[in-house]
Amino acid sequence: MESQESLRDIAKEGLDWIQKNRSKGVEVEIYISRAKERGAEFREGKLNGIQYDSSEGVGVRVFKDARIGFASASKASLERIKELYAQALAHTPYLEEDAYKGFPRPVISKENGAWTKTLKDRSLFEEDWEILFPRLEVMQQMALKVPRVVSALRAGYGEMESEVAIENTLGVSVYESGTSVSAGLSVMAKDASEVQIGSAFQSSRRKEALDFKKIGQEAAERGVCLLGARKIPSAARSVIFPPMVGVEFLEIVSDLLCADQIQKGKSLLAGKLGAKVAASQVSLMDDPWMEAGLASSLYDDEGLPTKPKTMMDGGVLKEYFYDSYTAKKEGRLSNGCASRGSFKGVPSPSSSNFYLKPGALSYDEIISRTSQGIILIEVMGMHMADPISGEFSVGASGLAVERGRVTHPVKNAMISGNILDILKGIDAIGSDLTFFGSAGSPTFRVESLMVA
Repeated sequence: MESQESLRDIAKEGLDWIQKNRSKGVEVEIYISRAKERGAEFREGKLNGIQYDSSEGVGVRVFKDARIGFASASKASLERIKELYAQALAHTPYLEEDAYKGFPRPVISKENGAWTKTLKDRSLFEEDWEILFPRLEVMQQMALKVPRVVSALRAGYGEMESEVAIENTLGVSVYESGTSVSAGLSVMAKDASEVQIGSAFQSSRRKEALDFKKIGQEAAERGVCLLGARKIPSAARSVIFPPMVGVEFLEIVSDLLCADQIQKGKSLLAGKLGAKVAASQVSLMDDPWMEAGLASSLYDDEGLPTKPKTMMDGGVLKEYFYDSYTAKKEGRLSNGCASRGSFKGVPSPSSSNFYLKPGALSYDEIISRTSQGIILIEVMGMHMADPISGEFSVGASGLAVERGRVTHPVKNAMISGNILDILKGIDAIGSDLTFFGSAGSPTFRVESLMVA
């Protein structure tokens, strides 16, 4: 990323000043991030706007007397770091003491990081829009070729480049950078007086990985497939989660595995390490070393080395996500899962590239082996599942399956149960692992849930 002064140099300059001016017993951490992005949007086939944006900021945490003060501001410079250090230090006397607070000492990563070259596409921001626009046109035209698709409502494309530098007075010193690119399409499908909206998107570290034709085809299929939907009788049915819906469920599970939620008693998986909480074929992985993964990184947001983790193995809960604070509360080491939303926030545990390990079945094979079920196309309210009890009741649309074949679209269905019901009820897993952002899922089937 082009800049007048490198992020790493600013962070090191700030740390040098702090090392010379801090009082005894005071430790300091500097976190600086910078990003630039550009994007274009089409509405109903016409260019609606082009956007360029950039952001830069610094967060400073100061540890003194078992307390951590924090201050942040946009733009990064030595003078700004001095100001934030003074503000954060001034806050500390008013904060509550906590014996588990503090900053980590450096740990050298054992991974050589050769895969990190897959995290950056140096061609981004190089091509003119006149070259990029035809690809968006291909995406829209692909969808419009599908019968009953009447309009390409919105097509979007975006590129981003970002970098982070972290320094602390205990010796942590890391720098990482990467890129991301995304494209998406929403279409309108119509049959007589009925209208349905379908959408699809892809994101990647590298532009060459985007399949614009596939995005157009999938958006069209998702719109058309629900035309003519009707209610189905209430019954316990098999429920098939395609990748896009499966990811919505897995994102809930990843939150339940965060140590801060466990320690606050806000997760139904609290106290279940070593217990069987899912079906035997369920293994959940978290891999920050995945090539081209959107959440891949050698270091977490405290500057500690990351590592691949098996969170569930054969249905048995093996691990939680820890940062240094939550790890210290349990007398263990962090497993490199500290994450920040931006320079304005402080770290907390989170997943990286989190996914359900794929099986051997194809999507069609799962359907052919389903006697009575529903394939979920849209789910409304999954994020509102109770994290403590696990209870949920969500609205859904999808496709009915009878005797191994799709029969008709379904609307206004309600699916209820418990998160553990889903985990324990998974009886078929597909081979079609697909990532949406930093979470990935293959198609999977839950043996029985109440569908009304």
